[in-house]
Amino acid sequence: MGPTSQPRIDESAVPGTVFLVDLDGSHNLPKSETQKDIVLVPAPTDDPEDPLNWAPARKWRTMALVHFYTFIVGWASAGVYSILIDISEKTGLTVADLNSGTGTMLLFFGWGCLIWQPIGLTFGRRGSYVLSLAFTAAISVWTAYSTSYATWVVQRVLLGFVGAPIECLCEVSVTDMYFNHQRGHQIGLYLLMLTAGAYLAPLANGFINQSQGWQWVMYWCAILSAIACVLCFFFMEETMYYRETTFEAATIGGNIESGRKDSLNDKNEQISSSAVDIETTHTRPYSKSSYFRSLAMWRIIPDKPNEFFKIMYRPFVVSAKLPIVLWAGLFHGVAACAFSSMNATASVILSAPPYNFKSSIVGLFYIAPTIGSAIGSYWAGDVSDRICIYLARRNNGYREAEYRLWSATALCIIPPAGMILWGVGASHQVHWVGLMFGMGMLGFTLSTAGSIMIGYTIDSYKEISGETLMSLNIVRCTVAFGYGYAVTPWLERAGYQNGFIEMAVICLVLFGTFLIFIKYGKSLRRNSAGTYWTLVESGIRSLQEGKSKGVE
Repeated sequence: MGPTSQPRIDESAVPGTVFLVDLDGSHNLPKSETQKDIVLVPAPTDDPEDPLNWAPARKWRTMALVHFYTFIVGWASAGVYSILIDISEKTGLTVADLNSGTGTMLLFFGWGCLIWQPIGLTFGRRGSYVLSLAFTAAISVWTAYSTSYATWVVQRVLLGFVGAPIECLCEVSVTDMYFNHQRGHQIGLYLLMLTAGAYLAPLANGFINQSQGWQWVMYWCAILSAIACVLCFFFMEETMYYRETTFEAATIGGNIESGRKDSLNDKNEQISSSAVDIETTHTRPYSKSSYFRSLAMWRIIPDKPNEFFKIMYRPFVVSAKLPIVLWAGLFHGVAACAFSSMNATASVILSAPPYNFKSSIVGLFYIAPTIGSAIGSYWAGDVSDRICIYLARRNNGYREAEYRLWSATALCIIPPAGMILWGVGASHQVHWVGLMFGMGMLGFTLSTAGSIMIGYTIDSYKEISGETLMSLNIVRCTVAFGYGYAVTPWLERAGYQNGFIEMAVICLVLFGTFLIFIKYGKSLRRNSAGTYWTLVESGIRSLQEGKSKGVE
């Protein structure tokens, strides 16, 4: 083995600012095959087994299974929303008890990341998905035998814990296989699958409950989870790959600012798509794994440092020192509360006079938020990517992370309007079509806010995205947990009209804070650069120490 690599970090680089568009084609950087002026960020290696270099069909096969995993775990977690009244009648648990158990589940979807994310980042994504599905199937069967509030809460806690990879690891799989300019589309699809599973499960389960009983709702969740587990085991490839390449932050001769193309042309300085340059004097041997070797549940990469325990505590450092991540978690948490508001009240409102719908019809209403979620995913995914590229072209080829936030404008309009149409409409017993439109608007909320905030967080701090996503989801799920306990008493006290008007105002105010971050986000990223690059450097130092031991 040759000499170890020597990393050089330019700590003046602002994380989240990248050179994305080579306007005049004068720079020798890897480019997109379909969009010739788009720079590939991060730069791929020359290894054909690097997931960034996989053929489109190979990427789509693996990503489709990640999306399927997301859909199924979302389905299992939301299977009871349209049948709360029926479960309450059969088990003796109150609707408030059932909703508080669901809130606890949401809490552990976030905090479970403290275990699953280190596993996924250290030993591989594939094994985490397979085990998560296997445990979800087992717990779904157990849920069919709930007999008390304590049992219900324990089952919800465990379901949230084993399903936690759905909240943080799927986004990492996106960054494994896709370049900066492609991520919005895939993250949008991920949020669509997450919300579609949560919305279509109540639709189907209303009919299953009516024909087979509520316990079969749980059995079908287990069956679907088991099918997904088998498919992922035999057909999902591992995407974990350790690259000794440059990282994401544009540098120009050690300085970084948008709009400095004049300096570049005058001095003929070289652009790098990264703040880190790692020189290597040896070539890694590349080999293709056989199909049977690819079935291994875990992957150990010799050059990759084992930072399992470090990854467990770093989200707390991230939350304390990177305010963008904390804000993104709160923003996403508000969207999750809007989602919970609808789920907590749908069965109660639509089963009561003057509607008196059966659980199967209540389930059909979830077609509306599914459509809303699909529109939101497209808006916050494909449209957001196009906005970023358009603004980068206007900014001399540089893309700022905040460009993605402009698509949050829709969140200041659609969710508050949906809250009022749903809650005030129910209070005044409007026609059910009005309620369906309200549900569609609320369905738009979670997928849009989630895609934007996850994309913004990854764009801002790509090199530690595993930790930042953990932090974001812990904050989001903690907010949703607290809200799960509060929503039913709040609405019982305030009534649907006043309660949902209050929620609409809160959504408008908190979603409107995106304007603050458009103005000051880059300043926050610049001020946090020292902390950020220190975290990145600690990982590189671990790599060097591991290699030194290998040489010895």
